[in-house]
Amino acid sequence: MPNDLNSLPHTLQWNQLKIRPTRYGIVFIFLLLGMFVGSVNYHNNLGFLLTFLLGSMAFVSIAHTYKNISGITILSCTARPVFVDEPAEFEVIAGDPLILRNGIRLQFLHGRPIDLDIPKGASKRIVVPILAASRGMLKPGKLNIFSDYPLGLFRVQATIELDCQCIVYPRAKAGNLKTSNGKCDAGSDVGSNGPGTDDFQGLKNYTPGDPLQRISWKASSRGRGLFTKEFKGYQRSSLFLDWNLLPGQDNENKLSVLCHAVLAAQQQNLAYGLKLPGAHIAPGKGELHKHRCLKTLALFNQ
Repeated sequence: MPNDLNSLPHTLQWNQLKIRPTRYGIVFIFLLLGMFVGSVNYHNNLGFLLTFLLGSMAFVSIAHTYKNISGITILSCTARPVFVDEPAEFEVIAGDPLILRNGIRLQFLHGRPIDLDIPKGASKRIVVPILAASRGMLKPGKLNIFSDYPLGLFRVQATIELDCQCIVYPRAKAGNLKTSNGKCDAGSDVGSNGPGTDDFQGLKNYTPGDPLQRISWKASSRGRGLFTKEFKGYQRSSLFLDWNLLPGQDNENKLSVLCHAVLAAQQQNLAYGLKLPGAHIAPGKGELHKHRCLKTLALFNQ
């Protein structure tokens, strides 16, 4: 199994682990020193016994804390795209086929720690968040894996650099955006009247091939023959969300307005394209097209 710090899966080894006492461990050590000095001063054998008993328990706990971290395997790390100022949630899968792991904590720099227990012979899926402060490709940096199990006196920690990233879309902001190849904005219909299913237009004589669900059975029951219902719809054409139609604004504000326009066009099921300096996306629809446009906005000039 590869152990390159930049590749997954990655297994934690003994030589990657660092240990230090916790706040409680420091207090405990000073307490033991005080007990030892008092026992020497007063020649108290019971004091020696209690001091060495507690000291040996603390010493043994170091080995258990090491064992609780060493051998954990980070199997994968993935993240879904988010918008600026939202928490980027990195989904980390950790596992160990040998023993149960208790009290494991995972944390990215500037993120909050997440508690994790790993069952024996299984893997556990955990979400480790970090704030997405700016658009672009977010690399979470180093992942700290630590534990102070079982007594909380010593903390063993390993730090690895995960090869994962998250796309951060611009902050969506409504703005006055005109569209090219059309005469209305991204929230409007562009096109001409034609056959559709929106408004009832009238009845026409039935012709073979007309959909059965459009036959007017009510009119037929009156002995007037077969008629088909006609509807008046609105045929939508494509439009372009054009960078050049947002003059006099800074780049980040333009990207925010375009991001809002993409979401609005997608919500209203319009066929839309995107024009940026150095980038051109043909009109289209659907979730994949939306994410392609948003990704282009996120990575603009990066």
